[in-house]
Parts: sequence; C-alpha cells; structure tokens
Amino acid sequence: MLVELHCEKFRKRKVEFQAGLNVVLGDEVASNSIGKSTLLMALDFIFGGDTFLEHNSDVMKELGHHDYIAVFSFDGKRYAFRRNTVTPDLVHSCGEDITAEGDPITLDQYKALLKTLYGLGDIDVTFRGLVSTFSRVWGKENLDVKQPLHNAKNQKSSECIERLIKLYGHYENIRELSASVKTLEEKKKSINSAHKQNLIPKITKTAYNENVKAVADVDREILEIKQDLAKYAVNIQEIVNREILELKVDKDSLLREKRKILPRLRRVRNDLSSSSYVKSKAFQGLAKFFPEIDLDRVSQVEEFHSKITKILKKELKERERELADQLVAIEESLVSVDEKINLALSDVENPGEIVDRVHDLSIKGDTARKENSIFELNKETAEGLKEAKALLKEEKGKASKLISDIINNKIRKLVDEVYDEYRRSPKLEIFDNSYTFTAVEDTGTGKAYSSMILLDLAILKTTSLPFLIHDSVLFKNVENEAVARLVDIYSQEAKQCFIAIDEAGKYAPHANSILYAKSVVRLSNNEQLYTKDWRT
Repeated sequence: MLVELHCEKFRKRKVEFQAGLNVVLGDEVASNSIGKSTLLMALDFIFGGDTFLEHNSDVMKELGHHDYIAVFSFDGKRYAFRRNTVTPDLVHSCGEDITAEGDPITLDQYKALLKTLYGLGDIDVTFRGLVSTFSRVWGKENLDVKQPLHNAKNQKSSECIERLIKLYGHYENIRELSASVKTLEEKKKSINSAHKQNLIPKITKTAYNENVKAVADVDREILEIKQDLAKYAVNIQEIVNREILELKVDKDSLLREKRKILPRLRRVRNDLSSSSYVKSKAFQGLAKFFPEIDLDRVSQVEEFHSKITKILKKELKERERELADQLVAIEESLVSVDEKINLALSDVENPGEIVDRVHDLSIKGDTARKENSIFELNKETAEGLKEAKALLKEEKGKASKLISDIINNKIRKLVDEVYDEYRRSPKLEIFDNSYTFTAVEDTGTGKAYSSMILLDLAILKTTSLPFLIHDSVLFKNVENEAVARLVDIYSQEAKQCFIAIDEAGKYAPHANSILYAKSVVRLSNNEQLYTKDWRT
C-alpha cells in the first residue's frame, strides 16, 4: 500500500498514509482551490495517471517542474519511486531511500511493477485499466453517473464490461470463445476478400445443387468409359495385331530382298573397280627371251580385249544403277512400313476421342468440386461463426449476470447501512455490449453520485481492486446522515480509500471524529496544499 507522498512544493512536504480510510480534509466553509482535488490528482499521478499534467497544468506553470516521490510498503518492505513532471514517462526506482537517484525505468514498467506488488498479476488488465475508473477526481472523465464503468467518454461499453469480467475472474472461458470468434471472423473476411478480388469463385445455393448433379453425372460417365474401355481395347488390339502382322510380313520380305541386293551391288562395284586388260607393251620384253613370238598377233588380241572391256564396263554400270535403285526403293518401303507399325501401336495406346472426352469431364468435375468446396467452406465458416458468437454471448451473459448479481446484492446491503428507511437500491444491468446503471432517486446530481460511491464500494469489497480515490464533488448535495454513514463504511474497509471532503462539522459526531482521526492533511484558505497561492 501507499505509505508516503513527498513533494518539495507541498507546504507539508511529506504526507503519510495508512491502511483503510485516508482523508484530505477541507475547512468548514468549503473553501475552493486550496488543493484537495489537486492532492488526489497527484495521487492519481503517482499511481501512473496522466490527467494531472493536463488538468492541473497551472501547478507546473506556477511552481515549475518538480518531483513526486511515492513510498509503498508491501510485506514489510519499502519501495520508493520518483516521478517528475518534466519527464513523466520516466520513473526512478529508489529502493528504500527516497534521497537516492534511483534506477530509471519506463512508466509502463513502473505500472507493471505496481500491478505485481499489489498482487494483480493474474488479471489480464493493465494496472491503469484496473484502478483508473475508480480514481474519481474532478477533471477526469469518469464522473458520468450514467456510465460509471467508463474511464473515458469515448470508451466502448464492451471494453468496460470485459474489464469488469476480468476483474471478477470470470473471463477464461470468454477468452477462449473470443479467440475462436476472432479466428472465424478473420477466416470469413479472407474468404470474402478473395471473392471480391475474383481469386476464388462465388456461387449460389442453386449453382451448388447444379454442381452436385454435374459431379454425379461426370463420375457416372467416367465410370461407364472405364467399364467399356476394356472391351474397346480388346477389339482395337485384335485389329491392330492383324494389321501389324501383315506389316511385319511385308517388312520381312523387304529385308530379304535387301539382303539379296546388297551383295550383288558390292560385286558389281568391285568388278567395276578392278576391270582392266594386259597391254602389248607388257609383252615386248618377252621377245628378248622368245624371239620367235608374233608381236603383231599380240597387238590384235590387245585391241580385242579393249573392246570387250568397254562393253562389260558399260553393262556393269547399268547393273549397278538398277541394283542401287532397287535398294533405295526397298529402304523407302521399310520406312513406310515402320511408320504404319508405329501408327497402329499409337492408336491402341492413345485413343484420341476417348482421351479428349475424359479430359473434358475431369476439368468439369474438378471445377464443380472446387466451387462446391469453397461454398461449403464459406457456409461452414459462417455457421461456425454464428455458433461461436452465440456461445460467446451465452457465456458473457452468464458471467455478466453473476457479476451484476454480486454487485447489486452488495449495493443492496450497503444501501441498508446508509439509509434508515427502505430506499430503492441502485442497479447495474449488464447486456451483451452495453450496460445501464440506475441511480437511487436519479433526479439530483448529489444522490446520483452517492449511488456511484455505493457501486465503487461494492466492487472494492467483492474484488481484488486495491484502492479507491473519491473527490469531494461526489459528496456534494448528498444527505448529511448518508455521508456520515458512508464515512463509517469507508473507515471499516481494510483497503485504502482516499477521499477529499469539506465541512466535517456538519456531519454526525461519530463521522466528524472519524474524518479528523483519519485525515492525512488538513487544508484551508490559510493552509493550502502548495507553498504558493496563485488564486488571485
């Protein structure tokens, strides 16, 4: 808890606090601008708030920038922190020594540390989110009696409800359902975005049903083709086998002819290359050994041989040409036969019309299935989102009903303590994304504020909320006896309640005694909060 607040600009430089009620007491004439609200705003500042810097900017203008040093005590250990107005986003952790320079930490780290020290670490709300609403000081935006759970005017009611549910520890199931809703919403958003950008098709229920029929028709026709294909293949194979057999016979005949022609052609070409005759000059040397030889007769034979050779050579060339032509014709016929064989085989392996039809059917079926799959995904997502939202609404409704019953029951008991006669009790009603708070005798601001006080006290007593800060404006125009009994309720509370109040003497003696006994600072026209008076 907070035990000390130090500021060199205070007239009383150290303000000490205790457990339970802590009163900033004004004078009997309810003097204004003496520092009651300002001190409460300074408390809000050392609890991590920022409104002080804006609403009370005149303090810095008149006094200059300065430090506020807060000292807390938890489990017997003191923790001192310094926050100044010139660099409010930086806090110095001074340990137990308020005079130490201290280690600088960020404001967020400081608030997180306070949350831990106050034992609020299990609640999934920031420290300021928990305490700021119940720090009600003139100048803040949380004084609207019709929206007492709002910390700011522009805050969504759903956020206020969520925070309250978390404070009461009933958010775990809601968290899981909220995450499920968020996931499904993002999924639906992605699908819709893809539809808008024409990345995936969007069809109607009628088109879906037509696709179902189309898929069935496609599957049936493909099955029929499969069943008929075996018969078709057998028939084609028989035809093709006969055709290939005939072609193979033709090819074998051609190959035999080729084998016959090739050696003949080689012999002819060899004869052409080796054809020659013996000339008479070759026999002239014989005359030396055989003088009786008739060289004239030899010459006549040579002339005969020459004529015969020319005739033979001409015939050989004609034969070569004939054989070559036959070989070319055979080669061409072989090529033709091979092409016919390949064509016959391809007709069996790739029956074109059937392949094209099956291909078209597959595309049609796949397209219909894809469209229906997306339709089903969209439908499933929409139905899942609807169901998740319904479950979330139901769970929030159960938690809200339980919490509002706890609060209203506690308020009813407090009303009975504050008023002698029976009075209508303020009532908090929580809906899905909104809430209402009906104040007692909601015709006057004072009585409405008293209902807000009762609401805060009820929540303080039924949760781990660590403290309340209530400014004197909340007590204005409230019946004196009611205020006196509220003071008694504050004084019985173990948690710290910081209140500012004037004119203690007008309340019942027991309340007056409590206010003076619990006062941590007393302010008046002559004893103001700060060392300087700039009212005039």
